[in-house]
Amino acid sequence: MIEEFRKTSAERDIPLIHQHMMRTFSLRREEIITSSLPVSELKDRWPALFNETHLYCEFHRITNLHLPHVFYAALDEYAPRLIGLYKKKKTGRVGENMDQLLLEYEQQDKNDICTTRTAALAGLPIYLKEDSSGIFKTCKDEMEFHEAALALVADVGEEDVPAGVPFSPRQVFVVLEDQVVMTHYRWTDALVCLFGLIYALHLSYPVKCSSFFEFIQVVLLKLDDERKQLRPKLQTLKNELV
Repeated sequence: MIEEFRKTSAERDIPLIHQHMMRTFSLRREEIITSSLPVSELKDRWPALFNETHLYCEFHRITNLHLPHVFYAALDEYAPRLIGLYKKKKTGRVGENMDQLLLEYEQQDKNDICTTRTAALAGLPIYLKEDSSGIFKTCKDEMEFHEAALALVADVGEEDVPAGVPFSPRQVFVVLEDQVVMTHYRWTDALVCLFGLIYALHLSYPVKCSSFFEFIQVVLLKLDDERKQLRPKLQTLKNELV
């Protein structure tokens, strides 16, 4: 597999890589879970995990879910209701931040489904009163990256980013342990890849934004233990959406 990933994308034997990934799944999961290897070493040993197609296959092997399909189906169902809840937030710092987000959202092209998806996801940390500034970042130069154990860094060019939400980034970098491991052209797609990597590499959710990622796990993907008690704010939001 390592030899295949030294080739160009067009030259790689995709069926062979998939076959080897299937055969080595148990070995790989044991190594990742028990060894706590640095991301740089995992990238050298298992490069397919940092390829979008093979990452989704790995997520399916772990959870039996097709990540982007289930994620977007649920998000598209809940997004209008989430934005409706955001509009009711009128007081305090949360209300001010939400107003900025919604004002910018209203100026976007509503025919682009990514606009609503981005607004719904970007508003979640605000609604849940979490600080996402260390996770969701922007830069004005593709060579400018912020140190982060786990982050999405949107390259926004020279333009300002109203409300801090990158509705139209030039590209988005997935950063793990201070290095770019994947790139995408849509913020929501990059977020899906980041979530997939968290599962594939057995990473913990960022403490300051844990409810945001738990919302994706429990509400969007329904990857929860029904016997486990959700934290109150997540349970309240889940009830409001249902």
